[in-house]
Amino acid sequence: MISHAHSRAESHARIAVLDLDGTLAEGSVAPPFVESLIAGGVCDPAAGRAALDMMAGYQRGTAAHAPSAAAAYDHLARALEGAARTDVEHAAQVAWPAARKKIFPFADELVRLLHAAGLRTVLISGSPYEIVRRAAAELGIGEAHGMRAEFRRGRCTGTLTTTPALPGGKRAALRTATRGGAVDRRSSFAIGNSPSDAEVFEQVGLAVAFEPDPILRGWAMDRDWITADRGNVLAVCQDLIATHPVLGAAGHVAHRNAGLGVAGSR
Repeated sequence: MISHAHSRAESHARIAVLDLDGTLAEGSVAPPFVESLIAGGVCDPAAGRAALDMMAGYQRGTAAHAPSAAAAYDHLARALEGAARTDVEHAAQVAWPAARKKIFPFADELVRLLHAAGLRTVLISGSPYEIVRRAAAELGIGEAHGMRAEFRRGRCTGTLTTTPALPGGKRAALRTATRGGAVDRRSSFAIGNSPSDAEVFEQVGLAVAFEPDPILRGWAMDRDWITADRGNVLAVCQDLIATHPVLGAAGHVAHRNAGLGVAGSR
């Protein structure tokens, strides 16, 4: 007979939350999209270029994450005001090949590893949703959350409805992703590179700071979060999962099933 406690544990979701910019991808995937908006005459070019400048400042290390994200979002909102939804989607489609090239080679294998461990994958990024959802589809990640602009009657109002890169933004996206349901925090995973990812790290049992910026690196040292880089991230995550009492067992089952020709979880 299964105990009530065991039944409750089994009903709790185990999730893996992945960041995109600077984690699964080199730098940010947003610039190709903004450049496409400008080149296509979809957005206000001055505001678009100002947004690009803010993004570049953070990538160079000359601007802090929160203020540069806030400024970039403000410029993007102004740049997109009045833009047609169909034109914005077309700009994302045009930009995707360049953005796709930024994805690290290890990203595919990392996602497969997380799926094999029985984790439901969620991509939460501060970049525009139009690009984030394409990255999620490319990598087989089950759900995507990114910056969203408001559209009415097919045109952008100049208001942003979700801003994951701002304080509280990724926490809100995580609440949306879990839909208020119970989560097995001890058996959930997160990886990211910036201070906004710490909001998710605090909600999971397994956190990896990937090539973290100076602020997140300091927090990782204080809170015993593991750090990794592009050279060792797969080994670090494999070890975390293999030594976890729940996820390790799920991974062994998936590996055994694969050897028997049984389709594994995706």
